[in-house]
Amino acid sequence: MSDSNDFPKDIGSWVSDFSLSTARGKHYSSRPARSNGLLLIVLFRSGCETCHYSAPFLQRFHTLYAETSGERFQIWGVSQDDEEESADFAAEYGLTFPILLDEQLQVSEDYGVVSVPDLYLLDSSKKIVGAVVGGFSRDGFNALAQQIAGYLGVPYQSVVRDEDKARLLKPG
Repeated sequence: MSDSNDFPKDIGSWVSDFSLSTARGKHYSSRPARSNGLLLIVLFRSGCETCHYSAPFLQRFHTLYAETSGERFQIWGVSQDDEEESADFAAEYGLTFPILLDEQLQVSEDYGVVSVPDLYLLDSSKKIVGAVVGGFSRDGFNALAQQIAGYLGVPYQSVVRDEDKARLLKPG
């Protein structure tokens, strides 16, 4: 388990709450969202090849778990890019979950991002309860899906499937 000063953050690290907006100006705050259930934040950059590789699987988190959860589970993209690049990335992959703009990189700094994508699963506690840091991990993504399914009390469905022929690991 990490101390609150260790970077990048990982499971057991203290949560750094934040407020950001989408390109359309809709405001999101992590504290109330995680108080209502699970929140998966995904820090990414549109120029990152591994972020492109991960995008379809991130959308599956939303489709399989968030859309039917009544906001007991949410996934938010936290983009290090500007409005236009963020919107283009979301459109390219058909991402339907909120994409928040971290143009000043404050959230990225607070989480000690070294490479992306970084996924952090947050709940009402003040500690990170799940994470995949610094890239794509087939097992890591599916472990997060198992945690989410267990929390929601729904059957587990993998987000990275055998038929995807996805790599086991792809560093960011």
